[in-house]
Amino acid sequence: MNFISTVVEDLGRETGTKPQGSNQQGGTMESFSTILEALAHYSAVTPDKGVYTWVDIKCQEQRKLTFRQLEDEANAVAARLLKLGCQKGDRVMVAYPFGLEFLAGMFGAMKISVIPCSIYPPNPNQLKTDIPKFRGFVEDAGAKFALTTNTFATAMTAAGVFYKTGVTWIGTDKLPNKKQIFGKPKGHETFVGQPDDVCFIQYTSGSTGRPKGVMISHRNLAENCMALVKMTNANCSSVAALWVPQYHDMGLVAGFMSCLYGGFHLVLASPLDFIARPLLWTDMIENYQATHTCAPNFAYALLLKRLKQANRNADWSCVKRAMFGGEPAQSHVVEAVANILSIKPEHVYNIYGLAESVVYLTGGPGYSDEEGLVSCGEVDSQTLKLRIVDDGKEVKDGAVGSIWAQSPRVAAGYYGQKELTASTFGNVLPNYEGSWLHTGDLGKIVDGQLYVTGRLKDVIIINGKNYYPTDVELSIDDSFGDAIRPGRTTAFQHGEDGVGITAEARKDFDRAANEHLAVKISNHVAQMHGLTVCEVLILKVGVTPKTTSGKLKRALIRQTTLSGDWKSSSVLLQYERQTNMSPFEAYLHASLGESFAVASNSQAFLLEDDQDEDETADHPFDEAIKCEKRKEGKTVRFGDDFSKRWSTVLSSVLGPDDDASKTWMENGITSLKSAELRNKVEEELHVSLPSNFEQLYPTPSELASFLMASEAQGFPKHAVGSKEYEWNTSRSKISKPVLGVLQALGSVAIILLLLISTAPSYFLTSWAMEQCDSTGEGECRRPIFWLVLPLVFPLFLLSFSLAVVLSKSAVIGKYRPQQFDLLSKDYLRWWFVDRHLEIWESFVGPFIVETKYIWIFYWLLGADLPWTAKIESFIRECDLVRVGDSATIAHPIRCRKFSQTDTCPKMTFRPIIVGKNSHVSGMASPGSVVGDGSKVEKLSVVEEGAELPPGILAKGIPAYNSGTYKHAKPSWQEDVFLDAFKIAWTIIEVYHFFALSYLVHSFLNVILPSWRYATILHWLVLFPATSFLALIPSIALKWFFIGKRNPSDEYEGSLWRKATNWACDFHFRIASWSQTPFFGQTKLWHIILFLHGLDVDMASCISNPYRIFFPSKVDFVKIRKSFVATSTVDLDQKADSKMEIINSSVGYNSNLHSGVKIIRSKIPPRSDVRDNITELNQAGKSWQPSLIMDMILPEFLQLLLNVVIFASLIPAY
Repeated sequence: MNFISTVVEDLGRETGTKPQGSNQQGGTMESFSTILEALAHYSAVTPDKGVYTWVDIKCQEQRKLTFRQLEDEANAVAARLLKLGCQKGDRVMVAYPFGLEFLAGMFGAMKISVIPCSIYPPNPNQLKTDIPKFRGFVEDAGAKFALTTNTFATAMTAAGVFYKTGVTWIGTDKLPNKKQIFGKPKGHETFVGQPDDVCFIQYTSGSTGRPKGVMISHRNLAENCMALVKMTNANCSSVAALWVPQYHDMGLVAGFMSCLYGGFHLVLASPLDFIARPLLWTDMIENYQATHTCAPNFAYALLLKRLKQANRNADWSCVKRAMFGGEPAQSHVVEAVANILSIKPEHVYNIYGLAESVVYLTGGPGYSDEEGLVSCGEVDSQTLKLRIVDDGKEVKDGAVGSIWAQSPRVAAGYYGQKELTASTFGNVLPNYEGSWLHTGDLGKIVDGQLYVTGRLKDVIIINGKNYYPTDVELSIDDSFGDAIRPGRTTAFQHGEDGVGITAEARKDFDRAANEHLAVKISNHVAQMHGLTVCEVLILKVGVTPKTTSGKLKRALIRQTTLSGDWKSSSVLLQYERQTNMSPFEAYLHASLGESFAVASNSQAFLLEDDQDEDETADHPFDEAIKCEKRKEGKTVRFGDDFSKRWSTVLSSVLGPDDDASKTWMENGITSLKSAELRNKVEEELHVSLPSNFEQLYPTPSELASFLMASEAQGFPKHAVGSKEYEWNTSRSKISKPVLGVLQALGSVAIILLLLISTAPSYFLTSWAMEQCDSTGEGECRRPIFWLVLPLVFPLFLLSFSLAVVLSKSAVIGKYRPQQFDLLSKDYLRWWFVDRHLEIWESFVGPFIVETKYIWIFYWLLGADLPWTAKIESFIRECDLVRVGDSATIAHPIRCRKFSQTDTCPKMTFRPIIVGKNSHVSGMASPGSVVGDGSKVEKLSVVEEGAELPPGILAKGIPAYNSGTYKHAKPSWQEDVFLDAFKIAWTIIEVYHFFALSYLVHSFLNVILPSWRYATILHWLVLFPATSFLALIPSIALKWFFIGKRNPSDEYEGSLWRKATNWACDFHFRIASWSQTPFFGQTKLWHIILFLHGLDVDMASCISNPYRIFFPSKVDFVKIRKSFVATSTVDLDQKADSKMEIINSSVGYNSNLHSGVKIIRSKIPPRSDVRDNITELNQAGKSWQPSLIMDMILPEFLQLLLNVVIFASLIPAY
């Protein structure tokens, strides 16, 4: 806890700056009476020195904050609060997500004598339970405003419609900097706080009971910081590393405040990132050569465990103080830290303190006594007296009693609770003057050293965090009052890391109806309070021991439960957990907040959280689902090696008694265990799980089926874009309003460019009409007319394509590896060209993809493409793309990514290299290299900068080496024939569609009535009617060229079969292109696909079926009473039978392979299904479609949509 003291002791040894109490070259550091005085001093003397650095889970620097920046940001918050009418003594909630942003809120409030109350913000995913707790803090403090980030303020303001928080949320991370507040230059404001003013309120507890807010004065805080600096002998060149939560007293005071007071550098990370990857801590120490660090005992134990598992040696020889705080240190852990981490034993300190003393009372080298207790430091100094008291009198050395403290570091009391303040802070000890703090801890003094032995109160203590039994008991009574008697519930400490619960049943208790009550109470306490329940007893009426005054005999109840001395007739129900929560989970639940949920901070665990939404595959599962049904139930078959690895991962998180057939909740999963499991799976099996994997896969068995065969080795990172290329950072900044105006003008320019692109088509049409020898009946019989007029639409495609090429050359020139801010001219240029390309991909791309026309287009844009390359998808930033001979691009290529920094979001451009004979069906991230003859499978993601070796098959997210890939290279004669055939066929399609459109045009001229808006209706109907009419030839082509196909047919690879399959699929794709807005989701497509050969019933629902099933493969599929979202059906491999989807649902963007059977199952989005699945996730009863709701109503709504489209065109007409 006395992290700062520690930090200071060694800080003073290594710097030329002179901290107070540190003898260095004959000088001393200045002392400060308030923390604001320290900030003003450093912002004036060393304004550009970094005081805080925030790193991510990979120990990559995300933000650095200097003294000047902190001063300016605090001034901005202070000015904002003054404008809101805040007065001296007002309270304001400081509730920020993890990061450096909360510092501006804390110091900004202090600057105008507004009292900040630091607490963790409500979890957006658990507002129902978190808001009442938060509102309890607000009501106790009497606050009107809550400071937080802009993003969180927006979210909470919106949530306020349903959940009243009682405060106005103020975002502070985008306020304009204020150089001054009171008329003087920054760094010289007249107000720096008065020593006895309340500096901030530190809340220690409160869920259903009244919160306790400890009032910390400026003097208390300064004394604490000074004591820590003296104890650690730190100086201005020291570096501290910390990840403890910012709203915990150890993180706030011993970390943030003390480092600022001492003027040294603090490297920080989110506790979420530490839990997900404990090795982050040692990365911080080693990368920044930290001299000081502090954490609870559990964290050191966890780190040592992970170092052993990773077979990694940590070098902490740079550390001068490794401090234990927040919970009792264990002697064997203290010894292991010194031995394994290469720290001198005298540099390992144990710290004692509590929130009522701000954070720190005493500390020193941690030496063990005969009982295994670890010393906590000296009990007497100039500013501290610690005594052991029993029955109001001091006891002799060695005797155990209550720890009392007297020091200027002790807080003034609890906010608004005079009686509790008097009983805790106002105690009198004979033979001593002044008031004493009753800490509530038990201890002893031996040879002037303090040893903490336990707790005096009934408080439940889990790894340094207090949980009050009444809070737990009241929440149980409120939730289960219909089955148990209120006021007869008892919660108590059960071992080191858990709690025990007893509850008394009502007289009318129905044992059969409440057979799972004990388990429900256990789950409730875990969810509401973040505690592991080791035992729950439901007792008979009248069994609970009580005093004559009606109070519960807590000590007797606890003793009877732990010893198992309850009579069997007294216990109605019992729940007992064999494996307790591991210490690190309990602590994080304690210090991060009782309702903490890892899912609310998912950015900490995503491998690529800065990708474009349309580019990032966020589902981790990429291998076969292998699941079968046996008589005794569902089981999962997998290889022995995977079985051992998965079993090790699961048991390391859930304990040795895990049951793969039970739900995660029944296995005792918590949000923290969830984070640990995700990290372990990523480390051991190389798969990134989504944050809601418990909902997607309710049991470990079901999760295992998706993880099968996924564990493998990742790829080395390639340095392209960071070493071989020079990175250019743009300086051409523009403001947000200017950017918005220029983008609006750019949108207009794009529309004008589209209109200009129609000019050649217009002139060609006019010329063709002039050449037409029209008869009196209005018919044209000149061949030139029929030869030229069909080229009008292709000419538009050509004109617009050339316009895109010219605009790219004029606006950007050539893409290059670089990085620039989003508020810059470079971004505006990129945005303008990228919008052109996006429109081109919608209106031109579908007609020329997979042909040499698209090759020519991308070649003109600057892509390095050989003639033999096959382009089956779209490419952006073409100058940065290099493709080898005979390579296939079957997934969009994007050479850019967005990233968030402390100032402005940035865009980074890095090249992508695809080797010869390679095949890219998955996502290749910027900077990646796909080796010659390698393949990236569907739903896979090659990490940024990763380099794939030649000849491998890459799968997964992130992609890993799953074996070898054999590329079957076709002969050059075959390639030439197919390319020529495609060019010829596209020409045929041009005249074919013109003929159909002419027929529809003539027909509409005859049947449409003479109406004012007939012209609108004519052109509105023309395009979908032409496309619909083209589906009739599509059916004919399928049966003429392909016929009825069987999955085991051998002629798939013949040259003629490839050509005709492509021709049928191309015609079908073009014919269905304009149908999307008019008949996109109607059952009409079921009939059309049935006529093409798809075995489908009308009871099924298929989203965008024309994007899933194509004529060449529809014979291979059977669908009955199922829902199929837009997915990929991979039917290129031969199979013995059809693919069948029966009474099931298939999630979005899943990949289904040939011949699989999906029976009564739910397939999550982005799954790769290679094997049969039966009754996975239990889709439930067969869907019985309603004639009205599922048949007639959707068709009516689609018709209504078409009417709305027609009506919307009338004003423009």
